[in-house]
Amino acid sequence: MSGRVADVEMDGLEALVRESAGADLLYVLLRERGRPVGRLVLERPRALDGAELRRLAEEATAPARAAGEEQAAALPADHLSVVVATRDRPESLSRTLAALRRLSPPPGELLVADSGSRDAAAVAETARRHGAHCVRLDRPGLSLARNAGAAAATGEAIAFLDDDCLADPGWVGALCRGFGDGAVDVVTGQLLPAELETDAQLLFLRYAHMDRRGFVPARFSAAHPPSKHWPLDAWRMGSGGNLAVRKRAFARFGGFREDLGLGTPARGGEDLFLLWQAVRSGSTVVYRPDALAWHAHHRTREALENVLFGYGVGHAAYLRVARGAGAPSAAVARYRAMVLWDRGKRYARALLTGDAAVRRLVAREIAGMRSGDVTPLDARTP
Repeated sequence: MSGRVADVEMDGLEALVRESAGADLLYVLLRERGRPVGRLVLERPRALDGAELRRLAEEATAPARAAGEEQAAALPADHLSVVVATRDRPESLSRTLAALRRLSPPPGELLVADSGSRDAAAVAETARRHGAHCVRLDRPGLSLARNAGAAAATGEAIAFLDDDCLADPGWVGALCRGFGDGAVDVVTGQLLPAELETDAQLLFLRYAHMDRRGFVPARFSAAHPPSKHWPLDAWRMGSGGNLAVRKRAFARFGGFREDLGLGTPARGGEDLFLLWQAVRSGSTVVYRPDALAWHAHHRTREALENVLFGYGVGHAAYLRVARGAGAPSAAVARYRAMVLWDRGKRYARALLTGDAAVRRLVAREIAGMRSGDVTPLDARTP
């Protein structure tokens, strides 16, 4: 099965007929005057006629178009620092930095946090070539690198972007609009697939919720719980791969926990804990769908299964840390049971439909959660 990603304006839908040539699946970002307003995932797109395509696009974009567009940016763009943590991926880093340099408006500064790359000179040269300041760490650890980059940043707010992401042209402006009032300490954006060229990338699209947070801005706080498990289900708010936080709040939170995240036995969970902390401390988190970045999904099944195992480990480790930081044990137990119940249902559906690939991913994530229940919490690389 082959897939393609298309990026079109609502008044240019006719071009999708050409975009669909040779594709079994078409992933469409829909825009209105440049603003992302919806998405479509079209299977067998060649079978669609123009009228049906228009109807589907109108339905997909109706919520965002009804919500309207906020114009004012509360935070000046030059008050925003961007930190890109990286390890052993100078080519991917170069693409990420090149996209950041093309932004309008541009951020105030770019920083690269080198998380113990084996070829430090290559990373430093890549950063220099794109006008970014490089902070070198001698040992790996995603949280460690992000925290070091944040410590070197001079902006009022710090945005974190992964080195396998490409920021959309309006990314900085959207993040700055998110800081609309003093209660907002964290702004998150959304991640969409940069390509759908392999079976693993198409499988991840079916499995993950990364791109399903919608196209209407949202506010999250302790006062308005969106679920009965709030705020333990912090994933609702976003992820650390596309997130901005006021520098003073980041210091108050203690940064990203260095015993969570890639490069530690926990393998993840550092972003969930920071978002949970923000809401627990009385801060407001704002989700901005127009703070959009394109993510390079993993290209092989082996890599994808490893990632899902890591998600499970990190999720369980995050819950252990949250419990230790004051989350009620009963609430943690209920939420954990709900997550396992959800994965169990997904496994059963995959079993009934004969979807062995999804079944394998669910099994890997559950195995990761069980491992995360007993994984030692240690900031050192395993």
